[in-house]
Amino acid sequence: MIRRNFLSLDICGGELRGVALRRQGTKTAVLTGARTTLLAEDVWALSVRDGNILDRSRFIAAVKATLDPLSRGEDRIALSLPDPIGRLLLTEVDSAFKSREEGIEVVKWQLKKSLPAETKDVQLDYQVLEKTETGRYRLAVSMIVRSVLHQYEDILAEAGYHPVVIDFHSLNLYNYYRSRLDLGNDFILVGIDGGLLGLQFFQGGSPCFYRHKRVVVDPEEVFKEINMSFASIRENYPGFHRAAVFLHCDWAERDALIEALKAAFERDVVVLDPKVERLAVKPLPSGEVASPNLVAAIGAAERLM
Repeated sequence: MIRRNFLSLDICGGELRGVALRRQGTKTAVLTGARTTLLAEDVWALSVRDGNILDRSRFIAAVKATLDPLSRGEDRIALSLPDPIGRLLLTEVDSAFKSREEGIEVVKWQLKKSLPAETKDVQLDYQVLEKTETGRYRLAVSMIVRSVLHQYEDILAEAGYHPVVIDFHSLNLYNYYRSRLDLGNDFILVGIDGGLLGLQFFQGGSPCFYRHKRVVVDPEEVFKEINMSFASIRENYPGFHRAAVFLHCDWAERDALIEALKAAFERDVVVLDPKVERLAVKPLPSGEVASPNLVAAIGAAERLM
C-alpha cells in the first residue's frame, strides 16, 4: 500500500528542521525521516520588515538538502516560521463578520496601531475562539509583512515545494503537545527553543496571552522576562494563579532555569519530555536522528493530516 508522506519545514535557531510523517491507523502517525541543516549568518537572518533570506541560492540548496531526502515525490509542506518575524495577538470584536474578507479588513482597522507595517503591506489571518458572556467574539490574530511571507513562498516554490499550511513555531509546539498530554483547562506553556522564549497562557482551554522574545542562556534573564510579561495579567485572570506550568526547553543544563521558573510562577514546573524517539520507525535512515528539537516540525506536519 502506498501511503502519503506528510512533510514540514520548521525554521528555528538558525537552522532548517525537516520531518516526514506517515499515517498509522486512523489517529496516529510515525516519523519516517528527519533532517536538520544549519543556516550561515550570511544566508538567513530574522527581520520583521526586511527580507530574511540573504543568499537565495544557498538557502534553496539548504531547503533541498533538508527536504529532498524525505519527500518521496511529495511537494506539499507545512511551513513553521520563527515567531519574531510576525505577530500573534488576541482581540475582541462586537459581532460576527459577514465574510472572511470583511473580518480581515475590520481586524486590520481595529489593530492598526499594532500592525508591523502599513495596512496594505500586512498579511493577516484570524480564528474565532469563542463568544463571550457579553456577546462579543474573541479572536486569535496572526500577522506578517506580506513581502517577507512571499519571499519564503517564492523561494520554496523554486526549491520545488509548496507550503499549504503556514504558521508560527510556538503554535506548532503547542500543537504537538496538546494531542499527547492532558494539559488541563488552565495552563502556561513555556517554550525555550532555538534562542527564543515563548509564553502561552490558556484559561478554560482558551488562549489568553501570547508573547515571544529572543533570550540568551541565562536563567536570570528568563526570570525577569516572565515577571515583566505576566505583570499585567496576574490580577485580571483568576486562572493564572492555579494554572499548571509546563516547560519545553532545549538547554543542556536546566536545573537553574527550573528554579528560576519556580520562583517566577511560585509553583512547581513540569518539564515536558516529547518522547520523539517513540514516534520514529526503527531505524531511521542513516544520519537521521529523532531529536526533541523536532517537536514543532512534527506539530506542523500533523496539521496536514
